[in-house]
Amino acid sequence: MTDDTRFASASFRALSEAVPNDWQIMERAERDYRENHGPGRGLLTILASVANIDPLGAPINLYQHSLQTATRVLRAGLDDELVVVALFHDLPEAFSDNHHGLLAAEMLAPWLSARRRWLLIHHVEFQAYHFANHPTRDPNEREQYRGHPQFAETAEFCELYDQNSFDPGYPTLPLEHFEPIVRRFFRGTAPPQAARD
Repeated sequence: MTDDTRFASASFRALSEAVPNDWQIMERAERDYRENHGPGRGLLTILASVANIDPLGAPINLYQHSLQTATRVLRAGLDDELVVVALFHDLPEAFSDNHHGLLAAEMLAPWLSARRRWLLIHHVEFQAYHFANHPTRDPNEREQYRGHPQFAETAEFCELYDQNSFDPGYPTLPLEHFEPIVRRFFRGTAPPQAARD
């Protein structure tokens, strides 16, 4: 296959009409795209697209909250997986509702350990513990999970990194700082991290 196939397009109009050369063209283009962009790059682009989203009455918006949460995790010296979880944990709020934890877990599922997937799915209920004076949320929502092996880690994530990341004055790192971490994580070349389940 020559390098000019990189600029070629397949010629079929229905998948059932594709010939071997069409598949070679598409596979090469997809491989090149994934090497240069990959799933992490796509998520970074989506996160960047909400940089100016309305904060909906909060002190900072979703974009700033995501960066601040990830900054706190990184500064605590925690593993790449948790940095990535922190960076994207609330991203589905831009297009969803309080099912955003489940959606974030599904977006990252192929690369996540089971324990971090559980954390993402349930962090919404664990956050309720910190909703001081909220008129309708029960601060004890997380109690249904007490005794679960991931209870402590999820509670710690919410307490130390998530619930306190609404500070307009916190020295938050820019998105560009996280790009190498995200790329490394999605390529599977992250430094050794907590044992994966």
